[in-house]
Amino acid sequence: MNFITPSVMRILGVKFWKNKIVLSILFLLAFLNSFAQKEIKGSVKDVNGIPLSGVTIKEKNVTGGTVSDFDGNFKISIKNQNTKLVFDYVGFKSQEVVISNQIALNIILIESTEELNEVVVVGYGTQKKSRVTTAIASIKEENFTRGAIRDASDLIRGKVAGLTISNGSGDPAASSNISLRGVSTLQGNAGPLVLINGVPGGMNTVAPNDIASIDILKDASAAAIYGTRGANGVILITTKTVNKDIAPTITYSTFATINNFYNKADFLDATQQRNFRSQGLRIPYEEGGADTNWLDQISGSGFAQNHNLALKGGNVKTNYTVNLNYIDETGVFNNTFNKEYRFSFDVNHSMFNDKLKLNLNLLNGTQNMGLSEGTVAYAYRQAMIRNPTAPVYEPDGVTYDEDYTDKGKFQYYNPVGIINETIEDRNRTWQRFTANLTLDLLPGWDVGAQLSKNKDTFLNGYAETKKHYSNTINFRNGVASRNTATTDSDLVEITSKYHKILDKHEFTVLGGYSYQYIVNQGFSASNSDFPTDAFSYNNLSSGNALTDGLAGMGSYKDDNTLIGFFGRVNYNFNSKYDLLVSIRREGSSKFGANYQWGNFPAVSAGWSINKESFLKDVETVNTLKLRAGYGVTGVIPNDPYMSLTLYNYEGYFYNDGKWVRGLEPVSNPNPDLRWEKTSEVNIGLDFGFFNNRISGSVDVYSKKTIDMLWTYAVPSPPNIYDSTIANVGKMENKGIEILLNTIPVKTDNFVWNSSMTFSHNKNKLTSLSNDLYQIEGDYINRGNTGDPISFDTHRLEVGQSLGNFWGLKSVDITNDGQWIVELPDGTRKTLDPSMYNDTNKQYLGNGIPQYYAGWTNTFSYKKFDLSMVLTGAFDFQILNSQRMFYGNSKTDYNMLSSASDKVYGKAVLNYNPTYVSYYIEQGDYVKVDNITLSYNFDVKPFKFINAMRLYVSGNNLATFTKYKGLDPEIKREDPTSQGMDNRDKYPSTTGMTLGLNVTF
Repeated sequence: MNFITPSVMRILGVKFWKNKIVLSILFLLAFLNSFAQKEIKGSVKDVNGIPLSGVTIKEKNVTGGTVSDFDGNFKISIKNQNTKLVFDYVGFKSQEVVISNQIALNIILIESTEELNEVVVVGYGTQKKSRVTTAIASIKEENFTRGAIRDASDLIRGKVAGLTISNGSGDPAASSNISLRGVSTLQGNAGPLVLINGVPGGMNTVAPNDIASIDILKDASAAAIYGTRGANGVILITTKTVNKDIAPTITYSTFATINNFYNKADFLDATQQRNFRSQGLRIPYEEGGADTNWLDQISGSGFAQNHNLALKGGNVKTNYTVNLNYIDETGVFNNTFNKEYRFSFDVNHSMFNDKLKLNLNLLNGTQNMGLSEGTVAYAYRQAMIRNPTAPVYEPDGVTYDEDYTDKGKFQYYNPVGIINETIEDRNRTWQRFTANLTLDLLPGWDVGAQLSKNKDTFLNGYAETKKHYSNTINFRNGVASRNTATTDSDLVEITSKYHKILDKHEFTVLGGYSYQYIVNQGFSASNSDFPTDAFSYNNLSSGNALTDGLAGMGSYKDDNTLIGFFGRVNYNFNSKYDLLVSIRREGSSKFGANYQWGNFPAVSAGWSINKESFLKDVETVNTLKLRAGYGVTGVIPNDPYMSLTLYNYEGYFYNDGKWVRGLEPVSNPNPDLRWEKTSEVNIGLDFGFFNNRISGSVDVYSKKTIDMLWTYAVPSPPNIYDSTIANVGKMENKGIEILLNTIPVKTDNFVWNSSMTFSHNKNKLTSLSNDLYQIEGDYINRGNTGDPISFDTHRLEVGQSLGNFWGLKSVDITNDGQWIVELPDGTRKTLDPSMYNDTNKQYLGNGIPQYYAGWTNTFSYKKFDLSMVLTGAFDFQILNSQRMFYGNSKTDYNMLSSASDKVYGKAVLNYNPTYVSYYIEQGDYVKVDNITLSYNFDVKPFKFINAMRLYVSGNNLATFTKYKGLDPEIKREDPTSQGMDNRDKYPSTTGMTLGLNVTF
């Protein structure tokens, strides 16, 4: 039977032709599309022929694109004929190439200084500034402060809003105190985490001349990727390196500085004392017959010299940078000095067809220091208070005069004897080796590994000769000690990063693992009663105290491990909207058994408003970006084993006919011991107007810290020890930061750049107790004026800020020179000793500045450059301890010349030295921190010189303040007792510097 009828044939025929037509149309479209989707291949290199990976290639006005691979190769399909390809790469000028009949392109991109300046270093990588969604400050080498630079912190003083860098000491070996966005801990490390090329270090580890940039991660959304170490911010130091062909280049830099005391206290000299005595005024000393300037006897001008030699060169495959640095500085006090040698070596090498890149970096340094700041600070006090009519030596010219007629005075010793008869030799060496490997797996995907080995070693010797006061009053023949300390740190970090562009979407995904193992160990020994001073601390066994059982010996060793897993995703949509999400999971052996691991998440977003249609064509607006972020960071406990029960061997007991060493507990176990946790919200706005003649940023933040560590009294029994360290406290910090950069004048020959920073932080302690651990009365008294009056100076109280002074409020003086104090209820009474109790005390001010400001101006005229750095701190108070002890005619020591002044304009003070609000002064100041004038020579006549710069610089030149002490910039160490200007100190100095930089 034939089922194919004519009607069926007609239907099949129609379908056949319809299908044929459809197939023909589809084939034609595919054929035409093959021409429209033309594939372009090529490579991207720099001017030295080095392939550039990660270059973004897009068809102009078309979404999507691609990136170059590790070898700089790319391929892209274009949709339009006679179109343009746009090549964009961080640090290079953007380039557009017209496409007509080409199918292969060899692109050469040119470096752009402006673009390089727009790159910031973030955790585990770099990022274009326009894509940043967190609070990050970046200072490049050309914006560093010049002159007598001690360490990396001096390069950026006053240049970062919210970053406080203070020194307040003239000690050549002193380091700066650094804090960011207030105080977030009471017992933990309050300073930022410092990383040098990603490896933990210190601000003085690397030579300032070897630093290319310093980036500061200020908010938690930026720092959360560092977990338990990021609550106080992160400082990322990047050293100089090369990654291209470069002819061998030598740069020599040197400067010499003369330092003197910035200010001297006005104590009575011999002539003034005799005049006072002739007028019938009380002088606490008998006439000694001499005329001695005790400060001059132990001090003079300081001198510093710094030499730096840098060598760099190489080719596309292998290049290197070598840096040698030498510092030799003597302090204004005798026998104080600091000598440092620093060496760094950095080499880059590419292999396996440039699929693998290797970077090796070596840092090595030695430091030798003289008398410690503590020794000198005590000698300084003695020089101020000593009788200026007393001689330095007894008539024999050898024995120090200890003024035996006044031997009953408390803590009264010959300062020349302290300086001359104390021997301190403090030595530090550090080595750090780092290897970085980067492997290109696929286009846009690379894997990196960093391995680092660090070792810090300290060797300190100390001796006091037979002539030292401690031995003459204790009838000993000298004391000596020697101690060593070593810290070994191993760090391994593995990261994997993938970058991809899909239409309007751009992703960067980062994942990583971190392992750090630290070992601390040390040894100490001491002895006394030596047969001779010749041995110093080098023959401890010769002391008789060894046979008397009075010598000392000790050693220690501890270790800890920190492990972290971290990840981050950066997402951009249409070049206008940015999102960052990160998390770190971290574990530490310092934590208790119940809290071995913690999570530290962060999220932030940015909106480039200037790229919206309503602002895109507004030429006056270059940048307008809104940022918002939230993150959680932590502070790790300082010491290991704090969560465990610890015991000490102490004393002896008689057992079974033998004396057995006793064992006693020194800590309670706490399995809940963990990190201090800080959560922070940050909202910021970046702006740039009028071709960036006006630019900057504004950030507001709120930080809340919980689980702060404190030591709490507990009953014993049931506890085996009477105190426990626990995570209980809570604290808040809120503030605002402003950065304003302007170019007020810009002509062919003259440019004026100005940068201003301003920050305000408000701190509040919100809790110190919980259900398990309490403090009595929700407050703790802290600080101490020191002997012999010995009063608490500060109070920590829930609901109040840190740094509050606590004491009696003096408001007037009686006609016979007695203090009149105002009690909390407003009543006024003449002061008597029975009033020194908390019932009568009140808050007297705060020692933490509420506002900080910095102002940097740079003027360039032809070959001259002039830079000025001003810093300031406002709305805070300082306890002038020197004036409190010696600004009083009833003191038992030499006194300030102001001791005879009338207090409150009524009467001369007739009351023993005591702690009242009269000595708490306003500390506000504006300081001329640095002025540098430089001249850049025309080196064309010199065949082998590429550049030469001569400069003269001054630091700590002037201070505008009402504070009556030596310098309102004081050392800030203990966060619980801020604002103490101690009478024992190494006063600050001012210096004049002459420097030269030459590049061959």
